[in-house]
Amino acid sequence: MKSMKKYEIYRTAIAIGIALILGYILILITVFPKGDIAFAEKLKTALNDANDSFKTFLLSPILKYRRGSWVFNLRGFIQWINESVPIMITGLAVSLIFTAKHFNIGAEGQLFLGAAIATGAAIYFPSIPIITPIIIILIASLVGAGWSAIPGYLKSKWNASEVVTSLMLNYVALYMGLFIIKTFLRDPNAGQLVSLKFSDSATLFLLNTRYRWHSGILIALAMSFILWFVMKKTTWGYKVRLIGNNRYFAHYSGINTQKTFFQVHLLSGAIAGTAGIIELLGYYGRFVWLYSPGYGWDGIIIATLARNNPIYVPLAALFLSYIRVGAKTMGRYTNIPPEMVSILQATIILLVTAEAFLSQMRQRAIEKEAKQSEEAIGGEING
Repeated sequence: MKSMKKYEIYRTAIAIGIALILGYILILITVFPKGDIAFAEKLKTALNDANDSFKTFLLSPILKYRRGSWVFNLRGFIQWINESVPIMITGLAVSLIFTAKHFNIGAEGQLFLGAAIATGAAIYFPSIPIITPIIIILIASLVGAGWSAIPGYLKSKWNASEVVTSLMLNYVALYMGLFIIKTFLRDPNAGQLVSLKFSDSATLFLLNTRYRWHSGILIALAMSFILWFVMKKTTWGYKVRLIGNNRYFAHYSGINTQKTFFQVHLLSGAIAGTAGIIELLGYYGRFVWLYSPGYGWDGIIIATLARNNPIYVPLAALFLSYIRVGAKTMGRYTNIPPEMVSILQATIILLVTAEAFLSQMRQRAIEKEAKQSEEAIGGEING
């Protein structure tokens, strides 16, 4: 087991390394100068520009260059942490549903509709310090669970494809949410489509008021630990993992697989439903989205990188948000498009999910693990 874990860590690290090398090559091609100057001079200029751009990409979320030296970048650091919160939460939701080998990809709709409906509570609910944000988040969670229950019920009752139903419901949730905001909660004095401002007691506690570093990161980390504990230390979590490994064995072992499947959909939707409203309560103070923010799709990337392990989800989310903030900063100070991150993401996911990638290393890990088990059993017998 340890050998396989090491293999997965090495495999992911190598995939990230290859993606970063590819990113550097793309930057080098982008900054390669044109003109009639000698090729060697062009290459030297391109390497200098590429090195500066890549350094900005890798360091800007935590460091900034000022007066000839690198100093701590508080603004970039807070932006990095804040951007990791919603994708960390959706990553937890997706990792749970993927552990059961179900592919409900409706986290995007669940978080959007949950945020839209909970916005009403954030505006009109009585101001009760500490209690109000908790109630608002719970409302979003219930909406997300209810929305996820639809494909869950269709799957458990009629074996309808949860991929198709959850994907279609994402668009229904998007337009329902926008209808709610436009019709009932719109701020008529704003110059764009946004909701009325949330009440002061509805917003999350700020760790830094200047750059709005909100306490959503603490909520996300707590959710990660709780989900890890549930999945690894409880009977219900064992059932979910067993169903994911072999649903037929789980069924004939006496586990009610259909009921457990439905419960997984509910819990996954409840987690995803909180992602959007936590972002709004912590950073924006009102509903501001005119389209899906994409956090649900990011959750699939996070769950894939974390291998559906809740304890690794924060690391995957922090990594993804780090390279995104770095790319945005690089795009502001250079002519490198920040969309380069999409190429890095695609490369990492392709390499991490490709079964043939480093297959020889995987085979050696399996053989080593089998040999260790054989020696352990032989030692017990001889003893």
